[in-house]
Amino acid sequence: MKIDFHTHTCYSDGKETPENLVKYAEKRGIFLAITDHDNSNGIKHVLGKVIPGQEVTTQYGHVVIICNFIPHPPKDIHELIDYSKENSCIVFPSHPFDIFRKGIGNHLFDYKFDAIEIFNSKAPKNANNKAEEVSKKLNLPGLSNSDGHVKEAIGSAYNEFDINELKIDDIFDLLIGKKFKPIKVGLTKTAKLKIIEWHIQRKLFEKNTCRTMYQMQG
Repeated sequence: MKIDFHTHTCYSDGKETPENLVKYAEKRGIFLAITDHDNSNGIKHVLGKVIPGQEVTTQYGHVVIICNFIPHPPKDIHELIDYSKENSCIVFPSHPFDIFRKGIGNHLFDYKFDAIEIFNSKAPKNANNKAEEVSKKLNLPGLSNSDGHVKEAIGSAYNEFDINELKIDDIFDLLIGKKFKPIKVGLTKTAKLKIIEWHIQRKLFEKNTCRTMYQMQG
């Protein structure tokens, strides 16, 4: 099973509705964690088909939490990690050494995370390399994720698990046990173009992305 633990929908700064993103990923044989910024509002539309999560904007930067239920975590990093432990979730810093996108940097060393994102398809190569070095130093699982904000980014990074069903607790056990393989593919030219187009559209036009997308569908 291929799993991407870091994706965004129109409920934060992604382009697609949760349904459209999941449908696109399914055609490519990839399961997703939906990790919109600081909210879990889109997960109800695809509950049972995805791993619920959030990318939380803590006081030091972005941290992803994924759970076997729809989470409503605190933003304080100390409380976030406690919340994760108390609820048997997984918590990891996303693009930790990407200084342009709110990576937590060396604060990574101050907290007990369950894993580290070692490959983010949008992060600079040196930031990803440093994250991978730190994951080995701290003996933590290293995840490869797309951080997809457009559907074309799906498939640029994922993790291979020897499991056939989306059983979240079993996946978490395999993750903690490092029984998976992070796959680093990289963004296609099409995906890069779509990312640029979406960035421009959001700056110029889109104020309520989900409302616009659902209106277009219906």
